Amino acid sequence: MVLTLYYEPLSSPSRAVIAFLELNNIPHEKKHISVLKGETKSPEFLKINPNGLVPTIDDDGFIVWEHEAILRYLAETRRVYKYLPQDIKVQTLIDQFYPFFHSSMRPHVIHAFFGYNGLLPAGAWNKEAGRKKVEEVLKTFDEIHLKDKKYIAGDQITIADFSTVNELAQVYFNSDIDWNKYSRVKAYLERCLENPVIKATNIPLIGFTKGNAQVKKSSRGGFWSSIFCCSSSREEVGEIQKV
Repeated sequence: MVLTLYYEPLSSPSRAVIAFLELNNIPHEKKHISVLKGETKSPEFLKINPNGLVPTIDDDGFIVWEHEAILRYLAETRRVYKYLPQDIKVQTLIDQFYPFFHSSMRPHVIHAFFGYNGLLPAGAWNKEAGRKKVEEVLKTFDEIHLKDKKYIAGDQITIADFSTVNELAQVYFNSDIDWNKYSRVKAYLERCLENPVIKATNIPLIGFTKGNAQVKKSSRGGFWSSIFCCSSSREEVGEIQKV
């Protein structure tokens, strides 16, 4: 049975998994679960993933969600050790990076992407404060995680980079941040985006603005969500529906 990927193309975790599958020629079929149409919260999809988040995979009846877990699972089961080397030091660097990714990078980048593109309600976006938060993340990433390394875990791309390039592309293509201040990060992104598969997965980001969608506040309140709703976040951040 062919592996099935449930995805939303404007979800950065989904794009990370898509890039990994396609770059490694892993047979699969895609099923678009539109967050714009509320399909991630449909009874049918909730039977597959009770969290109502994408990406999710079905590998012959074995269901996996959380994009980091999916990437690890695919690397191990398909023996794609190029991107998950069987070297404890490399794996430890990957493990060491992900808490920063989930707790700092992802929340601030998502919020900034919405803010820069007019997808947050009035009063929910302060451009200067939002940009400052992202730049704090970039400074940490530049000076600590990329110090003396081409990629997160060394000189070779790993699953951690699939997560990161698809995340940062959201503000790389859609913000007024001066990337020259973060030369390692800029070089890193350009290096990753030289790969035609990784570049292609990020095409949906270019030109995605308020003209494409509008945000509605969740009836349950809380933060604001989107099609970029992460498979690594449990915050209910809202709903995006077509205009």
